[in-house]
Amino acid sequence: MDNLLIPVTLNSSQRRPIQTVRAGKREKRMSAVSTLTFRELSEKMHQRVANGEISASTLPNLKSALRAFLASFGVSEESIVGSLLRRSYYRNLRLHVEKLQAEGRDKSYIANRKSLMGKWCSLVTHLDRIEAAASNRMSPFQSTLNELLTQSQTTVAGLARAVGISKSTLGSWVKGALPNPRAVPSLKRLERFFALEPNTLLDPAYERQNFKRLESKPAMKIPYRARLAKDSKDIYRLRQVSDSLAQEWLSFIVHKTERLPDLERFSRGVWVTTDLITEGETDRNWYCFIKGKYVPTAGIAWTHVISYLGWLNRAPELGGAGLTSDDVQTLAWLSNRQMANRYLKWRIARAENKVHQGVLHFATMIGALNHPQHGYLTQMPELRERLSEAHRPPVWQDACQEAYEWASKTKKRLRAEGVEHSRDPMAPIKSVLELDDPLEAVADMISRMKSCRPTTGGINEAVWARDLLLIKLMTSNPLRAKNMKLLTYLADNTGNLYRRPDGSWFIRIEKRAFKNAKGAAKSRDYDMPVNHVVWGDIERYLNAYRPMLPDADRVDFVFLSTSEEQSDGYVGAWKSLSRRIFYLTRRYLWDCPGIGGHGFRYIIGTATLKKAPGAWDAAAAVLHDEVDTVKAHYAHLRPSDGGNFVHKLLDSAFARM
Repeated sequence: MDNLLIPVTLNSSQRRPIQTVRAGKREKRMSAVSTLTFRELSEKMHQRVANGEISASTLPNLKSALRAFLASFGVSEESIVGSLLRRSYYRNLRLHVEKLQAEGRDKSYIANRKSLMGKWCSLVTHLDRIEAAASNRMSPFQSTLNELLTQSQTTVAGLARAVGISKSTLGSWVKGALPNPRAVPSLKRLERFFALEPNTLLDPAYERQNFKRLESKPAMKIPYRARLAKDSKDIYRLRQVSDSLAQEWLSFIVHKTERLPDLERFSRGVWVTTDLITEGETDRNWYCFIKGKYVPTAGIAWTHVISYLGWLNRAPELGGAGLTSDDVQTLAWLSNRQMANRYLKWRIARAENKVHQGVLHFATMIGALNHPQHGYLTQMPELRERLSEAHRPPVWQDACQEAYEWASKTKKRLRAEGVEHSRDPMAPIKSVLELDDPLEAVADMISRMKSCRPTTGGINEAVWARDLLLIKLMTSNPLRAKNMKLLTYLADNTGNLYRRPDGSWFIRIEKRAFKNAKGAAKSRDYDMPVNHVVWGDIERYLNAYRPMLPDADRVDFVFLSTSEEQSDGYVGAWKSLSRRIFYLTRRYLWDCPGIGGHGFRYIIGTATLKKAPGAWDAAAAVLHDEVDTVKAHYAHLRPSDGGNFVHKLLDSAFARM
């Protein structure tokens, strides 16, 4: 792993509100001159070797190459690096190579020298980027681009037209944004336009050494995601919902949520309503609201219903039942044993013959709806008339009883055969979890994020501070994404995120707000400290950056979305928070194709149990979950990590052997 754990100094900004007044371009260009000497640069390379980022066997060759390179230009190790390994590096490298060729060096020797010098150039670029982020100066890429614009006496619009780059894209680079990998052709055109040596702009834009490796390394393949991508192109859910079906569903939600239902209801069959929502009621999510209250379970159950009804409407040549859209617009189909059985067979085949939890949940729902005493459909015989005559059962009660018995037998059979996970939730972070300390990968990620701090101020820097706090807070307090979305802060300390008199920060959340409110969270509210490392980030974000984001004065949520991240103009919790976490982890977490917020729970849980094997209570406490649940999810850690822990305890004795 190319760890980037060189600390980023942000102490000054953490202790006082950041001034939003930007320094002038002249001041930034002047302050970007570094006093780094080649001797100090060599010490930085030693540090990389000590951190295990570069092989110790490579160090002598690296130092030898640098000495020869400096000698060819008459420069000593006490000299300042200057432009020799920055703006003029590729021109100087070409001259150095020409000298080696004149000496009669073979091609392999020259290729090795170029590779070794590339590592020195990459290190300088990386150090420059970190220094720029820490001191609110232009990044190396931004500085180079601005110098080119100044020297050529052209405008952003004029240069964009001449080179064939979007004006907005070029403008964002000039303001401090870093190009993504797709921008390589555009950067090469810029290099040719200014007659620059190849890679003059690519290096400061990407830290070229890392970019090459990421370009050449194939993306991690997650089988579940590959299958999901394929299946998402073949959506079979019912798209057109009739008014009669919608009314049936809403009546069912009333039955599941009201305190005194007209029909019999199982004592544990109550659906809770909540005001804690991440978005308001719309035409797209009507199915999980009743009387303005949000019903979380309704959304899950509705997905099963429209998937089943959509399959009934699916063409026979595609594996469906081939019924018309009008024929399937009723919940009565959930009492048809034959169709339910065919549907589950098709679902299993579609999942590559895996019996996953979704299959089991559907069978469970069929059994609950058709229970002889308190099943909702059993007590709704009038639904029989909603079915077409060809599929209308002679006796409604008999159909419900048949469906109930089928569901009971099916659940027993599926459980006996073993229910598989259709996906491995830990697969995207397997390489992280296999580390001795998985938290080091997150520290590495945060260091990368710090080094990419925009230097332009305004909304871009506010988003950067928000994202940085989000990742650090999820690492300190690995809550579910929903709880992070709904996290509030109020100046009078009555919000979820609050500050104690001693200056420490805590998070408190009522137990009813948790997904496992009927499980691990039922006996206690959440009131946990935030790691002291995050305190400065919290204060900086709340005082300086949060007020810069949209709707800061209209809602109390800690994390706010930008205008581009809001959907349907809804002012409320940051709905796309999970997608943002996915983007950030894909970009900054090493060897990760992207994870949601739940992935941080796996990382923290694994890191805790690797540091203290058998500390199930501690892991359950930090995850706010039950010990048995944690044991079930992290059972793979018991044998190997427990053995490694014992070996470390006995290292002194083993050393004598």
